[in-house]
Amino acid sequence: MLKITLENTVLTLAFDRVSAANALNVDIYEALHRALAEATTQDDVKAVVITGEGARAFCSGADLKEFSDLSPAVAAHQRLNLLMRCFLELIDFPRPVIAVVQAPAVGAGLMLAALCDEVLMADHTWVSLPEVKFDMPTPIGAAIVAARSSRSICHRLVQLGERLSAAQCVEAGLVDQAVPLADLPALSVQRASALAQIPSFGFSVNKKWMNRDVRQQLVAAAEVAEAAH
Repeated sequence: MLKITLENTVLTLAFDRVSAANALNVDIYEALHRALAEATTQDDVKAVVITGEGARAFCSGADLKEFSDLSPAVAAHQRLNLLMRCFLELIDFPRPVIAVVQAPAVGAGLMLAALCDEVLMADHTWVSLPEVKFDMPTPIGAAIVAARSSRSICHRLVQLGERLSAAQCVEAGLVDQAVPLADLPALSVQRASALAQIPSFGFSVNKKWMNRDVRQQLVAAAEVAEAAH
């Protein structure tokens, strides 16, 4: 479910649920939770890369088939709790985190990537927040996109459910760099190595301060999402 490797002080966490388009389920959430918690105590982890296996998706969002034995309201509550724990752990992680988006990032997959310190993307792919097309509110998605981009981009993604290309993501500030897929692994190594060289104490304090507003907005958005369910 989550492929974990550590090489040259860079911890790589790769979603490995290719048959389900790398959708987030309990197993992946728990594996991410354990991996990030352990990494905070490991001096030999200086940076983290989050990516996906396969060409179908970086991450297609939450697995909506999970908790199908529960009532819709209870299932939504369970998914929200898992999602928020993951997102808050990610933005609170004291070391650099890079999202390497090799394939489409959809729904919570885009949100997760956008919460990372840097986002690298294959230039052939795209992102979307399609929830509105299924009459599902996504104030959490709106809070995350608004922290990285403009109101116009937020409207297009959240209210219209549009897809944005890699080039549009770079222009909008959602993605830091987009390169051909063949060049993405080398760029990932280059950026992770560069970030791993930054002294961790100053980086962690700065990161906490820089994320203070989006963290507050996330918590408020989760309350709105909970009430909507």
